[in-house]
Order: sequence, then C-alpha cells, then structure tokens
Amino acid sequence: MTGRTDDNKSGAEAGYRGFLGLMPVPYDRGIFNFHWFNFFNAICFQIILGAPIVLLAKDLGANSITLGIIESFTPLMTILQLPAARHLGKYSYRSFALMGWGLRSVFIATSAIVPLLSFWPKDVRLGLLLGSLFLFNVIRGVSSAAFLPWITGIVPGMMRGRYIGVDQTFVYGGSLLTMLLSSLLMRGQIEPWRYSVVLGISVMGAAVSLLFLRLIPDARHSDATAASSEHISILQMLSLIPFRNLILFSLLYATVTGGLSVFPVEYLRMQAQFTPSTIFALSAATFFAPMLILQWLGRIVDLVGSLAVMRASILLFTMVLAVWFAMSAGLINPDWKMVLFLNFTGGIGVAGLNLASLHLGMSIVPVSGRNHFFALSTVITSLGLGLVPILWGAILDLLGGMDLLLGPFHIRRHSIYFLGISLLSLVALLMTRILIRPVQVHTPQSV
Repeated sequence: MTGRTDDNKSGAEAGYRGFLGLMPVPYDRGIFNFHWFNFFNAICFQIILGAPIVLLAKDLGANSITLGIIESFTPLMTILQLPAARHLGKYSYRSFALMGWGLRSVFIATSAIVPLLSFWPKDVRLGLLLGSLFLFNVIRGVSSAAFLPWITGIVPGMMRGRYIGVDQTFVYGGSLLTMLLSSLLMRGQIEPWRYSVVLGISVMGAAVSLLFLRLIPDARHSDATAASSEHISILQMLSLIPFRNLILFSLLYATVTGGLSVFPVEYLRMQAQFTPSTIFALSAATFFAPMLILQWLGRIVDLVGSLAVMRASILLFTMVLAVWFAMSAGLINPDWKMVLFLNFTGGIGVAGLNLASLHLGMSIVPVSGRNHFFALSTVITSLGLGLVPILWGAILDLLGGMDLLLGPFHIRRHSIYFLGISLLSLVALLMTRILIRPVQVHTPQSV
C-alpha cells in the first residue's frame, strides 16, 4: 500500500509515506516525485557522464587530456545557466526542464550508436563520441538552470535537509543499480556492442525520468517564481558575504573534485590493471555507502547546520585520498579489497560534503533574484571543475611513464595526482573558516 497525503492538511504539513509506506517524508507526493526523477536520472548520467563512457573513450584511444576534456564538458557548459536564468521567468520551471531534458536524450542515443560503427577508424568514432557528449552537455547546461530555484521554491526551508538526504539516497540508489548492471554486462571479453547496451540503459533511464518530471508540481504562477526571476547584478550578488565566501570555498574544493570521475578510473585500468567489470563493481560501493547515512545526515544538517557536517566530511575524504596516494605510490598493494574500502568511505565523505554544501547554498540565497544567484554560483564553481581535469590531463600526459624511486615511494603520474589533491583537500579543510552559517539573509542593496 502506498502512502497518501491527508486532504485536510497541506502537503508540506501532512507529508507522504513514500513507496509502500517505507519512506515517510514531511512533504507531499508531488514533491516526492523529484526523488523518482533523480533515481532514473542517476541511471542515465552515471553512464553517459561516468565510468562507462570513460572506459569507452579509453578503448577508442583517448589520452589523459582527452579524458580531462570529457570530464570538463559538464561543468563548463553550466556557464549557459547565466543566459538561461534571464529567460526562466517566461516559462514554468517544469516546462523549461522538460524541454531540455527531453532534447538531451537524443545525444545519449547517438553516443550509444558510436561503438557499433566498427567500420570507421577509432579516431573518427572518438570524434563522434566527443561531439555527442558536447551537445548533450550544452543542452543539459541550459536546462539545469531551472532545478535549484524550482526545488528551493517548493520545499520549505525547515525540511530542506531532510529533502536533500532522501533525494541523494535515491540518486545513489540509481547510481548503485547502474554500476552493478554495468559490471554484469561488461564481464568477459569486451565487445563493442556491450558498450551500446550499457548506453542503451542510459537512454531508458532518461526516458523514464521524464515521466516523473511531468508529475512534479509546477511553479509558474507563484510570487516566489516572479521574485526569483528578478534581475540582480553580479556585483550585487557578490556583495552578499556568505554567498561570496561559499563560492570561494567551492572554487577551492573544485581543485580536489575536478577529475575524480576519470583519473582514478584511468589509474585502476592502466596501472592497477583492473578489468572494466571489476571497476564498475567496485564503483558501486561509492554509491552504496551514502545510502546508509544520507537520511540521518539530512536530519543532522537540519538540526545543527551545514558547517560541522562539511568539516567532518572533508576530513574523512582527505584521509581517503591520502591512502589512494599511498596505494598509487607502491606502499599499499592495489587489491580489490582496498579499493572497495576506499570507495565505500570516500563515498560517505563526498555525499556528506555535497549534502551540506547544497543545504548551505539554499540557506544563504535570498528569494529576490534567486535564479541568478544559483546560476552565478553554479557557473563559477563549474568553471573550476571544468578547467581542473584539463590541467591534470595535460600534466599526466607530460609525465608519461615516469617512475622515480624516492625511499619507499614510487613517484608515478597517478601518485603525483593523488598527492596533489590530498594536499588541496587539506587546505580546503582549513579554509572552511570563511564559511558563514546564516541566521537571516537579506537581498543585497545596489552597489
């Protein structure tokens, strides 16, 4: 039996008990559809933006800088949120998102065809794959401008931590399912058609996610939507100190997370000699671990705020990165059990940081000009996330097959990468002192 909302109360007051009554939440069924949308959307993007596409590109001859470019597409194309934010007021959030999310699915389908074009040279197929990924991310970048204002507008502030915790649990659940399916499909000898099947799952996930997107409450005619679309200058936005400091911190931490989707996968495939099936299976732990704690973390963030959770998460992830360095430098044997443990604990650290950062951002952004605040924040942070993997890719290609022995350490291309991001993560932990937990945020005055 599914849960239902009490008709005598508002959805936010009465709540909804979730699928089969197993996941009660303090908001209504319409908002809950966001979770199902993100579950199937995760099935889509964990393939088209994750390890499967990285390994396909590698099989087509991609070097490290090409992998860095692939990683950079998603964050760099979010710069399109700035012009998109100016037009959000002309549409409802739902219709704007539906247009973009529907069109992007076309380019997932074209990517799925690429592995089957074996009669063409690998460099031609790689070029077609890059073109499809670029266009996919252009459309995604434009349409993603609708989501944060939409969610912030329909989820009351006192329950946003709970909402984010449940939502990310669904995201990680979809991601876990995707990695397990990919692992099964990629067992044994890797045939091109196997990549097409995996990418076909991404297409199906995108299609089902659209069905749930249509069921989410619209926000076209609300006063909050009109205020959110109000134009506000960049100088006005940056004059809000909590907002500015969060952007600076996020930009710093982008130097750590930019590249995490590609270079650890490259290390496991090329240096540690793991098979694609094993890499997918071990990646599943990254998504399983957060599912165990995210709803609890959501309640904690609502009670104590974001900063304590952010600091604990960064400390945990810094220690995980240090062990990755030790493994890539030859101090620890890179067996599957160690990688499983690192993916499990690292997944908890990243999930906690993402939840707390999103909660803090939703807390400090005012209603007036909200669309532009979220767009500017996403664009600036994403520029860092986009440039960092290209830079690391160039560095790793320059290092080539370097292997220097310094005491017990083998200084190789990937050990330099893991050492670098470990130190950057430690610096970011120290820099959390600039973050401000808001009591009440006002729209900045004109400057």
